[in-house]
Parts: sequence; C-alpha cells; structure tokens
Amino acid sequence: MSPFDQPLLPQSIADREAGPATTASSAVTGLCTGDFHDRWDQARQVASLGAAALADLLTILQDDDQDWEARWFAARTLGDLRQPEVIAGLIETFATTEDDDLRQAVAAALTQIGPPAIAALGQQLAQPALRPIAVQALARIHHPDTIPLLLMAMEDERSPVRATALDALGSYADPLTLPAMEQGLVDPAVPVRLAAIRGLLSLRQHLDHDPMVQHLTPRLHDADHSVAQQAIYGLGRLPSLAATQALLAILQTSTLPTDRQIWAVQALIWQSTAPALDGLIAAWATLGEPVRLALVPRLTTLSPDLRAQATSALVDWLRAVPTTPAHSPLRRHLVLTLGQLGTVNLESTLQALLQDPDSGVRLHAEAALRQLATAPA
Repeated sequence: MSPFDQPLLPQSIADREAGPATTASSAVTGLCTGDFHDRWDQARQVASLGAAALADLLTILQDDDQDWEARWFAARTLGDLRQPEVIAGLIETFATTEDDDLRQAVAAALTQIGPPAIAALGQQLAQPALRPIAVQALARIHHPDTIPLLLMAMEDERSPVRATALDALGSYADPLTLPAMEQGLVDPAVPVRLAAIRGLLSLRQHLDHDPMVQHLTPRLHDADHSVAQQAIYGLGRLPSLAATQALLAILQTSTLPTDRQIWAVQALIWQSTAPALDGLIAAWATLGEPVRLALVPRLTTLSPDLRAQATSALVDWLRAVPTTPAHSPLRRHLVLTLGQLGTVNLESTLQALLQDPDSGVRLHAEAALRQLATAPA
C-alpha cells in the first residue's frame, strides 16, 4: 500500500501533533482519497502550502501504483509552484510515463509554470514520441523564447505537429515567422495550409500587402475548398488593389465552383473600396443567379461614400432582369436592398413596382417605400 493511502487523522488533531512538514504530508495525502470534489478542495489547500508540499507532491506524481486522479491533482498542483525541482520532476514524468493522459496533465502543469519551463520543454523536442505534446505545451506559453523551438517543430513529419506550431507562431505576428508561413502554404496537409493562411494574415500590419497577395493567390485554386475559402477571405482583409484584382479574377473564371465566386463577392464587399465595387458592377453581366443573390443584399454593408453608386447599379440591374418567375427571388432582393440603401430619388421607380405582376415584388416595393419614408433626410 502506498504511504499516501493511509487513513488521515482529523485535521485539528494532526495540526496539534505534527510539525509543518507532517502537516503538509497530511494535506497532500488528501489528494489520494475522496471523490473528485473532495480532492479539488484539498488541492487548493495543498497549493497554499507552497514548497512544504513539494516533495510529497512529486512522490505522488511519480508513483506508478497511485491512482490516476491523485497523480493528475499532483501534477496540477505542482503547476502552481515555480521551484527548479518542480520543473525537473515534471519533465522526468513527462519523459518516462507511458500514460498519455498523465503526460497531457504534466504538459498542462508546465504550461502553467510558463517561461521558466520553456528550455526544459524544448529539450523534449529531440524525442519524436514526446514532441507532439511538448509542442502543444510550448504553443500555450505565449513567450517569444518559444519561437525558435516552434520553428524547429515545423520540420516534424506529422502534420498535426506542424499545424500546432504554425498556429502558435501566428499568434506572435512576428515577421521572422514569414518563411515558416511560406513553407506552410505549400504543405501537403490541409490543416497546415490553413494555419499558414491564418499566420500570414497575422503579419498584415508588418508586411507590404502585395507580396502577401502573391503568396495567397495560388491557394485560391487549392484542391481543398476550406483552404480556398480562407485564402479568398484573407484577400478580403487586404484592402489593396492587387488583392481586389485577384478576387475579381475569380469572378471572371467560369470554371471555378460557384461557392468560390460567392466567397469572392463576400471578400470584395468586405474591402468596401471603389475599385472593388467597380469590379463587381462590371462583372454583374457574367455572374450566375446564385452569385447575384449573394451580392445584392451585401451591398447594404458598403461604406456610406459608395452607397449612391451601389444604388444606381441596383436600379440598372432591376430594369434589366427579366420579369419571369425564375428571376423572382433576385428581383425581390433588388427591390428590398434599394429600400435599405435608398440614397437617390427612388419613389417613382418603387411606385411603378406596386403594379408588378409578382406579388412578392409588390410587397417588397411597399416595404422599400416605407423605409424611404422613415429614412433621415
């Protein structure tokens, strides 16, 4: 039987009969008994003892015969301490245990310790079996000293390790990580490419946008739809002419899936620039019905200085769209959006639509007229 499985004296008696070390041992022993909530309360008491509980906590952690919950609470409590021997003890268990759950608990404790544990975790990267969890722990310690270690992890053959490292590197928005992002953009694994896109965009305040557009453009045609979507949305966050042109090129490529054209419309609207709106208006004639339906209602989110131009385009489109039932949803969207944008004299246009054969169009025209009547002058 483990010494930590011995029954406890009542706390009041123990405190009278024992010195500080014995009191600490008694408190730590409480981690080995009771239900989860009892142990949780006991762990908070043990943490308040500090270094006095250190030796007993390490003994529980390294006792293979001890139950898992006791070792988990020991690891968690050790994470509140900062002594060098704590890090050494945690690392020893991290490197030697065959229990992946316990290794995760130890990694969480090392993360809790923070920067003092970085060097010790970095040493574990040399062990391929330990590297995944070590990288996870390093990724949670937001400190620039982890950057070189995370860059090393980019060479791991396992894509989850590379993706974790890239996501962590992206949180620093450090231009020194750009080569890793460039490498990740052409990685064969989808999660790594996605992490690289996120990481590249984190650098947009520090880098010229045109090279970033060049890096993202190949991913617009990525075989994976989620990668293409994130690349398209990424360009929407770069209010540069080069990004606008790359997005408009998607609308001009009829062989691309409709979804990607819809994403491009969303991204161009996010840019909310005159070149983006000009391009959308110019592309209207070649857009399919689903893409048009995605575009029209989003025009209401444009910046105020672009709304008059958008309203004029809506009027032109409404006049050109056939009044056949097949086009009814689009015509209704056009009318409703006109009422929401209404920056020019539209009463006559909307009044005429009150006689439209499509009841839905008539209802939307009435709603648009009410919006115009209540809109501020």
